[in-house]
Amino acid sequence: MIRLPRKVLCVDWDKRALRLVVARIGGGAMELEDAHSHRLPHTVDCDDPESMGAFIAQSLKRHHWHHKRVIVDVPRDKSVINRLSLPPTPDDELAAAVRFQAMRELPFSLDEAVIDFVVLRRDENNRAVEVLLAAVRTEALDRLRETCVAAGLTPARIGLRPYAILVSVVHLPSMADRRVLFVDVGPTMTEIDVINRGALCFSRSANVNIPVRGGELVSDDSRISSKAELEDVESTDEAAVGAIDQLVVEIVRTLQAYRATEPDAAVNRIVVGGGTGIEPELLKAVGRRFGLPTEMFDPTGPLAAKESEAVKLRSFAAALGLAWGLSKEGLLELDFLNPKKPVPRRENFKKRARTASIAAAMVVTAVGVFFGKAYMEKSAALTDVRKEVSSLQEDRDELAKTEFQNQRVTDWVVEAVWLDDLLQLSEQMVDRGGSNPDVNTHLIAKGLSFDARKGTLSIDVECRDNKTFLEFVERLNELDGGKRYNASVGGSWREGSTSDPAFKGSSKVKVEVVRLVRHRAAADKREKARRKVRDAIFTTAFKPAAKKSSKPRSSTSRPPASQPAATRPAAAQPTGDER
Repeated sequence: MIRLPRKVLCVDWDKRALRLVVARIGGGAMELEDAHSHRLPHTVDCDDPESMGAFIAQSLKRHHWHHKRVIVDVPRDKSVINRLSLPPTPDDELAAAVRFQAMRELPFSLDEAVIDFVVLRRDENNRAVEVLLAAVRTEALDRLRETCVAAGLTPARIGLRPYAILVSVVHLPSMADRRVLFVDVGPTMTEIDVINRGALCFSRSANVNIPVRGGELVSDDSRISSKAELEDVESTDEAAVGAIDQLVVEIVRTLQAYRATEPDAAVNRIVVGGGTGIEPELLKAVGRRFGLPTEMFDPTGPLAAKESEAVKLRSFAAALGLAWGLSKEGLLELDFLNPKKPVPRRENFKKRARTASIAAAMVVTAVGVFFGKAYMEKSAALTDVRKEVSSLQEDRDELAKTEFQNQRVTDWVVEAVWLDDLLQLSEQMVDRGGSNPDVNTHLIAKGLSFDARKGTLSIDVECRDNKTFLEFVERLNELDGGKRYNASVGGSWREGSTSDPAFKGSSKVKVEVVRLVRHRAAADKREKARRKVRDAIFTTAFKPAAKKSSKPRSSTSRPPASQPAATRPAAAQPTGDER
């Protein structure tokens, strides 16, 4: 897009007049600031860049304008315009398709011209199916550039004159939705355009010489025009009438040519513009000939100008169209200085790749945001679950520790409390109502030791004779059907060396407490299971319990320190008085 200053200069000329427009553009609107028309002196050749450029520079200096950039147009007779039908074509391939079609339609090589186009019709998929092609030879464009350079100006846009007129017409009241025939009368070349709903449907130029007439355009008080050198110019009404008749014929030819392309099309209104002076008479002749509503080109309403300026602005359709076309992007679509060109396949691929990359990045971002949000929600939920699990694990650990301690206490109670077993052993030392009622005076326990690991008792006894000792062992084995104790002789019978002369000898009885042995086996299994659980799950929560020494305690008459005083064997040791 070309960046233009808010104040723009638009220039349009023919063989007799130069038209200058200065306008302010912005916000989609155009405000006319000044407009002037100057007759070309006989010494100025409009086709000579140096001559015409010098006259333009002189005119700008006269109005104290210091513009450096200018908008100009190419007249209809210097261009070729065709309507091209295309297969449905997307926009990124349209320029290439038009260029390919133009190679067969234009009367000269594409290397000798510059082409531009406007889309006229699209299908239901918004693909172009018809375009308006405009082509201008390079030499004509070069002549325009050279004229601008000679005037000290740089062209910012080079438009097409019929298309600039189109932009002016659509700004007139009630013209945007009608099919209008516009006649722009020139001194030697008249442009006739058919405009329908903002589109240029048909355009041709008619070579008709118009006699010079002073008319209203050369009044002394006009701010738009000034008197040129007209003293030697003479004209006749007969020549003017002949020119009007020729113009009517050219209008008929134009309508016939247009209807050949669109047979059912009907023109709703005819608008006449120009500054030759014969326009009022032409308007009457056209009305009589075609019977259609006719009017003069009058832009004072859209420009908010005085009605008295209507006659003076009648020839400014193209210049005003250039200014209006700059007020909104895309309104002045044809620009031979910056034509639409085919996009190289590589650039097209890069563009598509960039578009795909952006789309992919947007998709990835959207997916990332979606899953990121889901992840954050799940992460927060997982954190809450972990906290709850951690709390439950702490409760479980405390419960396990309590349970393990309870099991250890239970095992200790079974191992430590021996009152009932000592009572049973003491009772077996007395034969109540048996065959030997005096056995209690014939047997005495002198010492007792306990091996908690093995569940065995060692009793040192002194007795009257060996027979009494063996009867004591036999009674222990028969107690409770042999299910309570397993007693055996722990040592050989030794005579003498007794504490009482009534006792003949001493020996040792080994008693295995069956209940305790079974309990120890079960307790060992429980301890192994506890260690396995502790090592696998609660390694950090618990320290391994100290292993009990597998070394048997020494067989002494003193009980372990952990054994309660009430169960110590010393309390069971009989004294001499007890006998």
